Amino acid sequence: MRRRPPPSAHRHAWGEKVEGTRPVIPKICNLCEQQGLVKRASLYWAWVNSDGRRRAWKQQICPDCFRSELAELIVKAEDPVLICPACGIGTVDDFDAVYLTYCLPGMPKGQSEFPLCGPCAVVLRNKALKNAQALEDRGATVGGPQPQDITSKQAWADLGYLPSARGNGG
Repeated sequence: MRRRPPPSAHRHAWGEKVEGTRPVIPKICNLCEQQGLVKRASLYWAWVNSDGRRRAWKQQICPDCFRSELAELIVKAEDPVLICPACGIGTVDDFDAVYLTYCLPGMPKGQSEFPLCGPCAVVLRNKALKNAQALEDRGATVGGPQPQDITSKQAWADLGYLPSARGNGG
């Protein structure tokens, strides 16, 4: 196993020994693409495409982008009434759900579900896709409904009820 040198004695790539702490590598925000030394918020986006497949993405963004782009949406999405948190129109009859799990440095993990109208869903999904890393399909049902290949007979059987055939004394 390779051992790391103590923090007080590290070497630059070209071999010079440097005393003191290790250098901090700037991180790039996936949204604004600015470099910074602050920790990033990790965002895990998910939604179901029109073909019924669940898609998930990971992003890391700076605190400024989180505050300016998402904080207000997350607060508005907590409302139990089905309205688009981005524009405020009613989405009771039709909405595009976008699911977000966010991990802010030093804070507990949070989750939000956005019942967006079609145009606002496109805008938010485009932001979520910017420099994001696609995640593998885990086949999990977290983050939205999954397409299922199940018959009504199987559903009843899973509930413990098997209807008898009529007319055969059963």
